[in-house]
Amino acid sequence: MSKIYDIQNIPTEIIGQVGGKARGLNRLKAAGYNVPQAFIITDIQDGDTYDDAARKYSDEMMSEVAVRSSATLEDGNDYSAAGQFSTFLNVSGADALKQAAADCVESLHNVTAENYAKTFLQSAQSSMTVVVQRMVKARCAGVIFTKAPMRPGYVLVEAVPGLGENLVSGKMSAQQYRVRDNSIEEMPANPILSEKEAIELGRLGIEIEKLFGQPMDLEWAIDENGTIQWLQARPITIEESVTMNELDCPIDVSHSVITTSNIGEVMPGAVTPLNLSTNMYALDWGVKETYREIGCVTYEVPPYSYICSYYNHMFFNMSSMYTVTQSTYGTSKETMDLAICGRVLDGFPNIDMKNRPVWRRTLNTMIFLRFVFSGEAAKKGMKRTIDSLKFDLSQDMNGIYSQIINNFDTLKWVQYYHYCTSYYSGGQSNMLINFLGKDFPDKPTLQSAIAGCLTEIDDFESANVLRMMRSLAATMLQYTPDVASYDVHQLMEYMENGATDAIRAKYEAFMEKHGHRGIREMEIRCPSWKSNRQSFFTSLHSVLQSLGNEINKPEKSWKDYAEELLYNCKGRRKKMMYGFIEKARKGVCYREYTKSMVVYALDLYKQAYSKLSVLMTETGLLPDADCIYFLTQDEVGELLKGNTGLVKKALARRRLFPQQEALKFPDVSLGIPQPLEARSRAEEATSFSGTPVSRGIASGKARIVRSEADAALLQKGEIMVAGCTDIGWTPYYNIIGGLVTEIGSALSHGIVVAREYALPAVVNIDNALQEIHTGDEITIDGNTGTVFIDKKI
Repeated sequence: MSKIYDIQNIPTEIIGQVGGKARGLNRLKAAGYNVPQAFIITDIQDGDTYDDAARKYSDEMMSEVAVRSSATLEDGNDYSAAGQFSTFLNVSGADALKQAAADCVESLHNVTAENYAKTFLQSAQSSMTVVVQRMVKARCAGVIFTKAPMRPGYVLVEAVPGLGENLVSGKMSAQQYRVRDNSIEEMPANPILSEKEAIELGRLGIEIEKLFGQPMDLEWAIDENGTIQWLQARPITIEESVTMNELDCPIDVSHSVITTSNIGEVMPGAVTPLNLSTNMYALDWGVKETYREIGCVTYEVPPYSYICSYYNHMFFNMSSMYTVTQSTYGTSKETMDLAICGRVLDGFPNIDMKNRPVWRRTLNTMIFLRFVFSGEAAKKGMKRTIDSLKFDLSQDMNGIYSQIINNFDTLKWVQYYHYCTSYYSGGQSNMLINFLGKDFPDKPTLQSAIAGCLTEIDDFESANVLRMMRSLAATMLQYTPDVASYDVHQLMEYMENGATDAIRAKYEAFMEKHGHRGIREMEIRCPSWKSNRQSFFTSLHSVLQSLGNEINKPEKSWKDYAEELLYNCKGRRKKMMYGFIEKARKGVCYREYTKSMVVYALDLYKQAYSKLSVLMTETGLLPDADCIYFLTQDEVGELLKGNTGLVKKALARRRLFPQQEALKFPDVSLGIPQPLEARSRAEEATSFSGTPVSRGIASGKARIVRSEADAALLQKGEIMVAGCTDIGWTPYYNIIGGLVTEIGSALSHGIVVAREYALPAVVNIDNALQEIHTGDEITIDGNTGTVFIDKKI
């Protein structure tokens, strides 16, 4: 027979057996805090009818109640088991109470709870106590974290109108109040809580933390009379080691120039821990190996010396990159700045810019020139390396992981060969900058002229993506004219069941050639077009809508731009400069080919990790497949060996990740970059200066594009405004009238394609996503690098 106790009268000898929820409410009540009337049902046996509980409910005239689980392994110091067992709100009537209590106990054995126990608790046995608590008629409710994530010293109060269950269950977003020392960091718009209420909740939260002797996760409600009621108290189980900066680069960069440029286009926004420890590690290794071969360093350089991470965002360490300018002839800080940042970085100290001895620089220069003029050799090296990269996904978990580790060196060499072709491509442009700099005191004008010389390049890899997609769309319209009216899901069904052999052949040819590409293709968590058909067909849908649009033709040929660039050159000098231009054009093809191969190699890794995550989920090592991306590569191996505590760390990281994604940073910093404070646009600002990278002038309505869903809303003639571009955006180039990005350069992959379609483009517009709003009427001048807001919405 089960036993019934009022929440404040639980016997001391059984307090450890009634579960964390009941224990927390008992302690709050004993300390004098307002806890709604409640009793517990404990020592529950199989076949219990819960008649005593129903009688208690009726005698107390409790009306509507909440019936909640309080399992012995729930709400503990190490694991919360939050949401694994059943909770029933607004239960009314004795029969309904008995059924809710029985269902709470039954949830001890549901699939979700058993999987949780298997993953986190090594299948430890749990017993169930049931808490019956009078419902609060809540004006508002929410949770308190006495130790605010990412903000040491603050208490985080989250509030929603009505029942807090809407927040806990994820059905409603909360307003946030960060409280410290009887003050609030910032009140939200249209606040649910008064400043006084928020401060009082924060103060009481700290009191309760002291009562329990550890950081707490508290559920509260404010009733119709304005009284704060406490509904739950449990320890915060997220590890203290999981913070926004947990995976920051450990190297001292206090005197280093750090930039988001270039790398922010390769990998915009925050990256997952798995991507950081695989792809980003390999990127850094590729730079390090080329610098070692050139002779820039003569000692062992630690990981992330060139490409570093802070807040899970990626940056170039320019001070490390500058070592090539001190170790060779023919390069300079200015050309390095222009190559990576698209502008000369002024106002930052040249830390330790000491040139190496003449004999050393001479030797290094000869080695460096081998990189600059060996594009074809690098392309062949890339092909050999790619051909050696194999995975057998029919193996078990340990077999797949072993292949991932064994192939990791191959991934690093893939990045190395891409850097080699980048040296070839960028080296030719740098030669032009060095030789023609005196003729063009205004560096943006020089960059714009060089960019004009890099148009009309035949059949290079990235532009071929859109060409093949347009060809597929044209064939679909030829056989099925009304296919242009299909939505994305209808297009997927059509390709599966209604397409002709000719259409299928073009679709399969595209997937064979470019199926490894996609949106945010350098993030291992983001599947390729081949693996995410909906993403591909979203892009194809846009192409079908715009197929009748004529592709803009450049007003001038690349040779016209070359003549402008070389206006002051004669004889042999002009012939030599033409040679550099020809090589720069060829270098674009080399670089685009090797970039495609980098993405191809990474897609093989994506497939391997995707299969591994499914197997680990099926065997109970992971609660879901997505968790694998929030472990580092080494941690995945540790989890396979049985370190199940890492799962909690992965879940904690995933919870923080959206907040890391929302961060923005200055394009250049001295020392560790710090997130920018969110700011609204300056009402008086009407024009902005950036870097011209694709000639022409365009006017139209702006469309802010942060995601694929945003891109799908683009209308013909709109100006696309984005943080950066990658190949995944190119299908939308048929529609837009121009392009503006916050970061970029003349050799950015998306910009190279934009020039092929004669799209006016300006990059390096600071804070463009805040200063420009969707619907603003803007004009962009790709000749001067200026963006004008003609009319704000």
